Amino acid sequence: MDLETHPTTLQEENRKKVYETLKDVHSRIEKLIQKTYQQKDSTATSQLRQLRTRITGLVAEAEKRGLDSFGSHKGSIDEFYEKENNFVDTSEKLLQEIENAIMTGENVDVFSISDLVDRMETVISHRIELTDKNLNEYENRITSKRQTEKEDRERKEKAAREEEQKAAEMEISDTVIPEEINVTSEVAGADMEKMQTGIVEDHEVSTADEAVPVKNEELDTETLSKLYSYINDLEQKFENEQPEISFNGEYVADKQWKTELSKRSARGTIKEGRFKQPSLIIDNYWKSIDGKREIIEMIQAKARTIGQGQYMSICFINSSWTQEIKEWASTYSHQKLGFFIYDVMEDELVYNENDENNRKYAYWHSRGGIQNRLTDVVDQLIEDEEYFDLKDLMKNSGLNLDGAKKFIGNLVKKKILVDVGLDSPKYTRAK
Repeated sequence: MDLETHPTTLQEENRKKVYETLKDVHSRIEKLIQKTYQQKDSTATSQLRQLRTRITGLVAEAEKRGLDSFGSHKGSIDEFYEKENNFVDTSEKLLQEIENAIMTGENVDVFSISDLVDRMETVISHRIELTDKNLNEYENRITSKRQTEKEDRERKEKAAREEEQKAAEMEISDTVIPEEINVTSEVAGADMEKMQTGIVEDHEVSTADEAVPVKNEELDTETLSKLYSYINDLEQKFENEQPEISFNGEYVADKQWKTELSKRSARGTIKEGRFKQPSLIIDNYWKSIDGKREIIEMIQAKARTIGQGQYMSICFINSSWTQEIKEWASTYSHQKLGFFIYDVMEDELVYNENDENNRKYAYWHSRGGIQNRLTDVVDQLIEDEEYFDLKDLMKNSGLNLDGAKKFIGNLVKKKILVDVGLDSPKYTRAK
């Protein structure tokens, strides 16, 4: 997305670009007509002449400024950029298809060209009209982007200054107080020793965690081995699978699943769109907390940061947890936040098993196990009753009505299932 170019400027530049491309298309269609005429393919020649008339109309449309001739569709700024990309991309594909047809010695594939002309007519009529709301949204984004770039630049400049200052201090230290070199070496040696013995630092502290100090804890070999084994199990799940159902029952297996993995954490997020906040966050990371009060305050602070339409399921990993904390975690419930704790030495995952969403996402915090996939639910329904409807699927899967319709619609489209209902939809496996 070209945020540096103002949307109104981008729209006009795209119009000019497509106009020139369509003029090239028109001139090359003439060559194709001559080619089919020489091949004595009268059907193709006639079809190409009809396409030439349609392309002439497209050239005239693209020549006009504004969107009066294109239609007056409204949409978000995301949709605007998507439609503009399609507008330019389709015109270029049409030109390339015709040039390929000219170069090949085979008969002209008029159908493919006609299909692209159809798509060109569609993308022209579906361009988005820019509104004040769109432009305000763009201004907010470009301001935010530039502010982020400024902060990054200032952070790098500050780091560079600190490095220069540190280098200058070291130079003075080398000249005036050579004994300090030994102190520095001892510190570096201590850091290396920590790395070799398995120092595990807490997950990076978020705003919600700021009240709790970050701790370093030296782990013995057995604990470190069990921790890595647990994280490895999670990595396999996060890399090869993704959640299928959102906290409110929507079908999300077709959404973007982004994972972030490290030696002591595994995190996955599902996003609905490029600029939107994640709708689902599943996070597992090392967190050393000894007191019940600390953990309660931290979890409540996290819950307050979760926005509308979002859900977070998190698991704190520690070498061991007190019985008091385990008892509290086993009863904790929140409509936007699922909370788990994992005891490394006991290989124990503790959470409120009475919470529906906790049961839904427990797989992503536990060792091993098999995800109860929606296709497995469908197979079981067919095995038990042979036929099932949307209510049966919703009851057995946790999908809401829209989610069930979307999931079943995909299976019907792929011809895995077939609708055999008369008065109402009823599904079974396609023969």
